[in-house]
Order: sequence, then structure tokens, then C-alpha cells
Amino acid sequence: MIKLTANLFKIVLLAILVVPMSSYAQESGDKPPTKSQEQAMNKRNFVPKDFKTEIIICDESDRKRAEDLIKVYKILEDEPTHENLLPYIADNYIQHSTSVPDGRMPLSMVFSATVAEYPCEIDVHKIIVVGDWAVAHVNFRRMDTSEPDDLGIAAVDMYYFGPDGRIQEHWDVLQTVPTFSVNPNGMFLKHFKE
Repeated sequence: MIKLTANLFKIVLLAILVVPMSSYAQESGDKPPTKSQEQAMNKRNFVPKDFKTEIIICDESDRKRAEDLIKVYKILEDEPTHENLLPYIADNYIQHSTSVPDGRMPLSMVFSATVAEYPCEIDVHKIIVVGDWAVAHVNFRRMDTSEPDDLGIAAVDMYYFGPDGRIQEHWDVLQTVPTFSVNPNGMFLKHFKE
């Protein structure tokens, strides 16, 4: 009985601490936070519009894959057809994102529908390539809105390239860029100077 009560106490305490934090994380809007526990969330978030894609590679043999990824994002932004993606994405493309089925065709269809309706913008901030693996730090803006000030979705995309040099598999982690933050750093820039 004592052990059950102690566990119940831990669950209640966890709920008291976690629920308010997670409910704030899901809220959005343009007003600064007003509740006392949210006062730290008062730095306006920003998305840089003027930047150069940073390419991080181990050696020059990785550069082609980095450049191909930039081309893929440009295709998805402008003309996401099955034919345009053919040179870059394998025939048996495996998708680990839970919102898109396997294959090159479903990927082109998802982005074609977006591009047809909205002024989609895909900002590739960083690409890291090591051999057959690549990671991209990306901001998908105006995917479902025409708002010019849309902060978009921050993404970390991970890719595996097959033996033919085309993308074989894809994983991603997505986060809506919030209007406010507890720090002034933004989600995409590197501030550290070497």
C-alpha cells in the first residue's frame, strides 16, 4: 500500500509539472505570454531570409551528394514531379516519415499539391554529408498558408544514399517554429565565431 501511494504521488507530481509545460508548447499566436510561468517565453522568434547554405563534408567526394540534396529541395519547392525527382531518388525509395507513403510518386504528389496552392519556400540552412549518409537542417515555409510572415516548420531530414548514388531512405524530425522563444538565438543560425 505504501509503495502504491508513493508511485501515485510521483504520477500526480509529474502531471502537475509536465501538463502546463506541454500545453504551452502547443499554443501559438502573436501575443507574448502573460502567465507568470511563461514570462521567460518573451523573445520573438525569427527566421533568416538572407543566408547561404552551409555545406559540411568530410572530403570532396561527399560534395556531389550535398549538391544533389540542394537540387532535390529546389525541385520540391518549384516543380515536384516524378520525372524531376527520378535522377535523385531511388525507384524503391523507403520513407520513414509517418505522413508520406513509400516511393518517389507519393513524395512528388504531396509537394505538387502544396506548390499548386501555396507559395511554398524551402530554405536549406545546413547539409552534412558523411559517405552514404546525409543530414539537412531545413525550414519549410508557407506549406499550408499564403501568409508572408509564416515562420514555418523546422526540419532535420536524414538520408541514406544507395549504391547508385540516389536517395534510398529518408527519416525526419519536424517542429513548428514558435512565435516566441526563451532565447533570442533563432532556430537556424550558428552564432559561435571560431
